[in-house]
Amino acid sequence: RYPGCRCDVESMEYSYSFSEELQQEWHWNERYGTQTQILEYLNHVADRFNLRDKIRFNTRIASAVFNDADNIWTLTTDSGESHTARWCVMATGNLSTPRKPDIPGLDDFEGDWYHSGLWPHEGVDFTGKRVGIVGTGSSGVQMVPVVANQASQLYVFQRTANFTIPAVNGPIKPEVESEHKATYAERRKGAFKTPFGIAGYPPPDQSALDVSQSELTANFETKWITGGNISFLYAYNDLLTNETANKTASDFVR
Repeated sequence: RYPGCRCDVESMEYSYSFSEELQQEWHWNERYGTQTQILEYLNHVADRFNLRDKIRFNTRIASAVFNDADNIWTLTTDSGESHTARWCVMATGNLSTPRKPDIPGLDDFEGDWYHSGLWPHEGVDFTGKRVGIVGTGSSGVQMVPVVANQASQLYVFQRTANFTIPAVNGPIKPEVESEHKATYAERRKGAFKTPFGIAGYPPPDQSALDVSQSELTANFETKWITGGNISFLYAYNDLLTNETANKTASDFVR
């Protein structure tokens, strides 16, 4: 919910694939969905497939025990309620719990402070305030320009500067949406063959070190104009694994 919150995967890929009807009927407004529309989408899915009565909020699984003889899981909640299941999918992820930073003096700070992963539902008005933002990861990068428009003064604290790629965001053109929906089945199959699970950008098979400087620059320029971090990372197959190859991309952005 933090200011500027938006997905960095293109909307039509950042969606459920279990229902062809859902894929065809839902309309994404922009190339990269905002938090507001993603929440709207999730609520639509929950209502359309009658999922709400199958969801338990404010409930934690305290233990999960597998019975080898019966091939059955016994799950016990923090309130002592017990459930059994043949399958147990632990889809907690590595970012499911917001981490409060260990900054000395934070608990004694007399001003207001907020965590991007625990943002107030009612939002925060920074008009006329002096604000400090710690970190320039994906959340910080999205938040900084929005907060800067409100605050009287903004300080950004960063350990290591990140490069950002233009999103080239905007409304999805009807012809682009139609073409995407007409090829959804093939795209979903293709997504399984990509490291990020995104069909629109097939993994490259060429090293950045195997092309001329002019070809390198032209390719990066095309990716820059196209926009999107996945597209840019897929310019060559070793930008994330070879420091020398990575430097070609860094030098281009600089």
